[in-house]
Amino acid sequence: MKKSLILALSLGALLFGGCATKTIYTDGTAAQEDLGESLSMGLDRQDFENAATTMINSMLSDPAFNDIKGSKKVVAMGLIINDTPQRIDTDKLTAKITTALRKSGKFILTSAVAAGGAIDGMSEDVRELRQNDEFNQDTIAKKGTLISPDFSLSGKIRQDNVKLSSGKVQVEYFFLLRMTDLASGLVFWEDEQTINKTGSSKSVSW
Repeated sequence: MKKSLILALSLGALLFGGCATKTIYTDGTAAQEDLGESLSMGLDRQDFENAATTMINSMLSDPAFNDIKGSKKVVAMGLIINDTPQRIDTDKLTAKITTALRKSGKFILTSAVAAGGAIDGMSEDVRELRQNDEFNQDTIAKKGTLISPDFSLSGKIRQDNVKLSSGKVQVEYFFLLRMTDLASGLVFWEDEQTINKTGSSKSVSW
């Protein structure tokens, strides 16, 4: 009796596993070409890695970057909008990109100026020590020493859910980044990368 029950449960598990719909990456076309299996319908670490790598290659190969001469240009972090129902740490995307910008030898990141406030408030905090007799004033940062940014890096992550005729759902993620010349307000560089995932309509993407 026990062996029969175990066998029945095992067969049930196999049948259920065989019927379960995998979540796959697709090319976003009507053909729904399978580009490999995904861990979930939501965004995972690998998705951020892939999007960041593609955008870094796009950015550093852009002809506009070859025209940059002279000293390193200062980049401030602009607003990265999360237009998805998911809680996303946008630093996963931007940190890898800003690191690549620094390593290119043409850019340097400022933490004293950023959308929503300084990345590191210590630049302002140490200046609050002026006139404090407990500190050697010769060691306090002087007025006029902060460097204003030349460019800002901003963008958006958007999510669209599309119900397919097969009954499945395709989740489309759009990663948009742009570099703006702050002196002129003109867009120096921009790019958009798309990640498409297809799975069961019962799957969740958050």
